[in-house]
Amino acid sequence: MSVITEQKADHLFGFPVEVKACNRQPKVLRPGGVHIKLRMLALWILISGGILIWICTSPAHSGGLYIYEMANPSDTGYAGAGLAARAGDAGTVFTNPAGMTRFKGPTIQAGITPFYLNAPFNPDENTTVDGSDGDTDLFFAGANFAYIHPVTDKAMLGVSMGNHFGLLLDWGDNWVGRYVSTEVALLAPQLQPTAAYKVNSWLSIGAGAGLTLGYLKDKAEVSNLNPGRGDGRWEFSDTDFAVQGNFGIMIEPSDGTRIGVRYLTETDLDFKDKPDFSNVGPIFDRVPRLDLGMKMPQSIMSGIYHRLNDQWVILGSVGWEDWSRFGRVNVDTSGAVPETTVDVGFDDTWHFGVGAEYQYNPDLLLTAGFSYDSSMMDSDTRPINLPLSDMYRYAVGLKYRQSDKLTLGGGLSFLWMGDMEVKQAGNPKEGFVSGQYDDVFLTFLSFYIQWN
Repeated sequence: MSVITEQKADHLFGFPVEVKACNRQPKVLRPGGVHIKLRMLALWILISGGILIWICTSPAHSGGLYIYEMANPSDTGYAGAGLAARAGDAGTVFTNPAGMTRFKGPTIQAGITPFYLNAPFNPDENTTVDGSDGDTDLFFAGANFAYIHPVTDKAMLGVSMGNHFGLLLDWGDNWVGRYVSTEVALLAPQLQPTAAYKVNSWLSIGAGAGLTLGYLKDKAEVSNLNPGRGDGRWEFSDTDFAVQGNFGIMIEPSDGTRIGVRYLTETDLDFKDKPDFSNVGPIFDRVPRLDLGMKMPQSIMSGIYHRLNDQWVILGSVGWEDWSRFGRVNVDTSGAVPETTVDVGFDDTWHFGVGAEYQYNPDLLLTAGFSYDSSMMDSDTRPINLPLSDMYRYAVGLKYRQSDKLTLGGGLSFLWMGDMEVKQAGNPKEGFVSGQYDDVFLTFLSFYIQWN
């Protein structure tokens, strides 16, 4: 009896299994127009995704500034649960390079992840600066691309593009905290070449080099001694190149169970430039170059994937990020000469996640997840221009196998941070600001395609 190799289930979504020819159900021919539309959709996602990666690469929030939804679009449907062990799509190039050895043929993934941020600030009675509250409502989008190419049965090469680290906030020029910051953009898009090797039947290893282009832009107002001149303004921007190491291992003690660990190295972003001032006194022309460098901290993520039966899979993850090494550098213009100050005292963060997959039918896989990330700061150390707290993620997603070669996927993730008090900001010259951010949340919606 002949044997036919066919793409099925999680096994369907990208990994070949053998089915007997006599048991194979004939496929219903679909109208050619449907295939054309799907090819056009796939091409549109790939092209627009590549543009978005480099033009409007997405910022991030996490327990710190790393975010799972922007590292791999399929993670939007899992809340990050089990990301180091799943290896269910080409996004494993970044989430765990060792997972590439599970792919038997060339595989491409491209996706787009729009999101919405809601972070309204509510000043309290101790605020002495006049201005608006500074509500931050933001729509934005990021994109991802990943490719896996088998070299031999055991050796794989891959490449990914995306942005998993950063921050983007805009409070407006007239909010009460304008002398601290009016707009901040911290981006770190990466191009990551990767390699993996299957050591034996149960162990794989992988490594990648994240070629990172860091970008920092920070703007704030300056309080002039002569109120008739209105506020002045300063703006700082710089770029820096760095390399972040990405190392992974994958252990598969049985066909239905795998354990993955991924390690990201600490990376320095060395931002140095002279701020541009406008509508201020001549003394600011003598300001030297300022050092606003910061660190992308090291992190460890471990995960487990376990198949209970033909329909159900359970997932789990535990992670750690070294945010105690991070410092938020600011420009202080309250003195005779501008200088830098550093917000420190941050805490390391921990991640815990659980998730599941359900095989609804041979072509449709449903996913869900929940995760918790501890906060890197509390009210005593939280800067007014870095609104981060404990994070609770709730996510659902799906993967639809349109054909043996093409899978369509999507996910919806709701990230809740709630209310968060900030430490008092300001000085006697420019005034003081205190209060809290109310009902802070982010919503992510991802769309992606995968060719096998």
